Parts: sequence; C-alpha cells; structure tokens
Amino acid sequence: MQKLIDYINQYAKLDDAAILELELRAETEKFKKNEFILEQGKYCNKIWFIKSGMVRKFHLHEGKEITAWIHIENEFVTSLHSYFHQTPAIEYLQACEETELIGISRQNSEKLARFPQFTIFANSLMGEHFVKIDTNSREFGLLSAKEKYDYLKQISPGMLKRAKLGHVASLMGVTQETLSRIRKQN
Repeated sequence: MQKLIDYINQYAKLDDAAILELELRAETEKFKKNEFILEQGKYCNKIWFIKSGMVRKFHLHEGKEITAWIHIENEFVTSLHSYFHQTPAIEYLQACEETELIGISRQNSEKLARFPQFTIFANSLMGEHFVKIDTNSREFGLLSAKEKYDYLKQISPGMLKRAKLGHVASLMGVTQETLSRIRKQN
C-alpha cells in the first residue's frame, strides 16, 4: 500500500485520516501470468494501481489480438469507458507476468472523494492520462515504425525490455519481423 500512498503524495499530500481511509477502501489483488484481470463484455467497476508486474490492454479485431497499451509498475489501468459509463468492456486486461495490483472499486472511489486530497489527485491523474492518450495517438499516427520504437524507448524503456515481441509489435502496428529488424538497428 505504501507504494500507492507515495505515488498519490506526489500530487496531493495525504494526511493520516486519508491514508487510513485508503487502506480501508483499497485491496491488493494478485494475478498469475496470462490471467485475465478483465474480459471483454464484463463490467469494469475498479481502477487498479500496478504495484508490481505488467498488464496488457488489448481488444479483438477479426479474431486477432490488437494491443492498445502495455502498463507497468506505478501506472493505473482500467477500462475507462466501462468504468465511467458502466457499460460492458470492449477490451481485455491481462497480466503479462506475475502481477500485484491495488484495486479501488467505483463505490470506494466515491467514498475517498470526500477527502479533498483524493479529488485533487484524481483530477491530476485524469488530466495526465488524457494528455498521454492525446500524445500517444498523435505520435503513433505520424511516426514511422523506427520512430515509434524510439518513442516507446523514451517513455517506457522498462516495458520494452519485458514485454513480448508480439505484444510490442501489435502495439506499434507492425509485424514481429519488422520490430526485430528495428531492435537490431538500435
């Protein structure tokens, strides 16, 4: 739990009462490699902080897995549309390795929002997340395959070292062979 508290404290300093409430409302969950955290069609009512491990967000298109993003430690992951609109998830969340998450349900998030520090944190986190989505979609739409790899190396070198070649290739929208050639050039 301390890892999450430290992360939140970067945005809004938690007092003792807020920390106690967080410890009451958040729960640690462990997932084995390849285990699903969320499946397409299920309702997502949690947001998770990745304490350790790696989570791949992907969807199926014509029977093929398309990686949307690969999240690592100290990142939050959820199905945004399902979580906020309470609709079935359109993607899967899958542990890529042994993964430990700290989950906070939608109901418990609302209870935490009574503390101003959590509201400040949530607003900061959402703003940061939207900027990342905007930047990533712009960069991925404009860059060559080599430039996409260099961009990922810049923003998430740890993910590139640990993620499966096929997952990274899918994320970049290239074949595994193309990604292998790019890696050899670097």
